[in-house]
Amino acid sequence: MKIANLVVEGNNIRQISDILFNHKDDFYKGEPHMYRDGDIVVLMREHYYRRVSSYIMSVIFMKFIDDNKVEIELVSSGGKEGVLMMDLGAEKVENRDIVNQIISVCSINSWEITTMLPEDLMESIKESTINEIKEKIVDPFNK
Repeated sequence: MKIANLVVEGNNIRQISDILFNHKDDFYKGEPHMYRDGDIVVLMREHYYRRVSSYIMSVIFMKFIDDNKVEIELVSSGGKEGVLMMDLGAEKVENRDIVNQIISVCSINSWEITTMLPEDLMESIKESTINEIKEKIVDPFNK
């Protein structure tokens, strides 16, 4: 399971839940599910990853502080039941894909991501892989 946290600010930020709900991708399975209760929105969806031959479940928790600020927590889990019985980073990739969706939505709507943890979600997959290899070369006993 991989977890990420973001804070997004901007005018009419409550639209972000519907925008993320309506995002379509060839690899999303079925319809996403959205739960709403006051200032809390929970969006759940499954994404198929060919390289691990399995599905990842992602849950996006959105807590609206006001009409211009939302705290988002991303939780991705699964993908270990495929052919290789390993996730091969699929959970992190799913979180990174969702963050990229949010970045795209923010640029279209003039919103701003003011906080993001872990910070490496902004790295591309290529940058992330290179950095992991560098860490292993520098400290080969690091597990």
